[in-house]
Formats: sequence, C-alpha cells, structure tokens
Amino acid sequence: MSRKLAIGDVHGCLTSLKNLLDLVKPEAGDRVIMLGDYVDRGPDSKGVIDYLINWPWKAKLTLLKGNHELIMEDSVLSEEHFSYWCDVGGLETLISYNTRVEHIPLSHWEFVLDGRPYHETKKIIFVHGGVDPKVPMDEQDFDELSWRRFSNARAHQSGKLVVCGHTIQRGGVPVDKGHTICIDTAACRGGWLTCLDAKKRRYWQANEKGKTRQGVLKKRKGVSPKIP
Repeated sequence: MSRKLAIGDVHGCLTSLKNLLDLVKPEAGDRVIMLGDYVDRGPDSKGVIDYLINWPWKAKLTLLKGNHELIMEDSVLSEEHFSYWCDVGGLETLISYNTRVEHIPLSHWEFVLDGRPYHETKKIIFVHGGVDPKVPMDEQDFDELSWRRFSNARAHQSGKLVVCGHTIQRGGVPVDKGHTICIDTAACRGGWLTCLDAKKRRYWQANEKGKTRQGVLKKRKGVSPKIP
C-alpha cells in the first residue's frame, strides 16, 4: 500500500536525512513530502540540496518551501536582508558553499525558489508552518503558510488533517493536536529528524550521531481524525 511520508525541517542535517530514508525505505508508489527548511543552522545545506536534486529513491518527491528558503531568497535584496539571513543560520549555509554566495549554483537557487507552499490530498494538508483555519487553501497567503506557529493551530475549515513543521517540539517526538500534527523535532539543535506516515500515525527518526528510532504517535488532546 502506498504511503504519504512527511519529513520535517532538515536544516542542513544531511547525515540525519540519509539515515532516516534508509530506515523508512520509501518505495515506488510512496510519496515523500518534504516540509521545507532544507537550509541554515546545520552543517551541510549544500549537501542536502544536492541530495534532493539528485533524489535516489523510486518514491515520488514533493518539495515544500519553508521560511528559511524565503529568508535565503530575500537575502539578495539588500545588505540588511543578507545580514538577517546570516544571523538566523545563513552563515552555516554559506560555509557549506565555501563561504561565498557566488559559489551557490544556479540550480540550488532554483531549488530554493521553486518550493511549493503546500501539498493537499483528499484527507491531509501538508505545509511548513500552518494554515489559516478559516480560509480555503487556494486563498491562503502563501508566505504566511511558512511562518505560522503550531501554538496557533486550529482545525481547518476543510476538516482535513494538517501536517506541519517549523515549530520545534522540545520533547523530541511529534505532537498531535487531533487536527494538526507537528513534526519539527529539532534536527539541527541536537534533536531528531522525523518522518511521519500520517495515516498510520507511525513515525521514524534519525539524528546526526547516526542513531535511529521509531514509534507510534500519541495525541496531546482532542480526537485525531481517521485517515481512510
């Protein structure tokens, strides 16, 4: 049976990403939805983008845009924008390109620019930050989708489950509010990179130390909708 597999904020953690995918083993018929924030803070943003551009798995790949991709693309607008990018993790990204913006290939800039604001199925909405609960998805502010916080999450008018990243869950495991699941588990801050099969509420995790683990999601409150 095909799976919809969401992966949270990578932030340059290539080792975690590779080990996580080796654990999950996405197959033909599966779809992997990357929730964004591929760059900044972690040790190898360049390597992460290279890996995703040259995707080695048979599963389909969907790439969403995170707020750190928005910050990176805006970094060329002014010195102030560039300085802000460096302050929030862009310096580590530049180091992965040998400290020069000129060393960032055009294909990598295109990767950053081309991320989708969200991915929607019949039962699930995948997004980086969150959704405005009262607004249809095709009328949402696309930049705002990358910046909304899990603490503000409410059930979307569609009744669909929302799967997001962006807001770090300090407990190290994804958190289920019933209507929204957050899978940012601090990969770049000594935590874990998480992959979630939302239908089965099963998750897998890997970290930069080479460790892996897996489990089944526990709800924080409310009743999780069944995903047929």
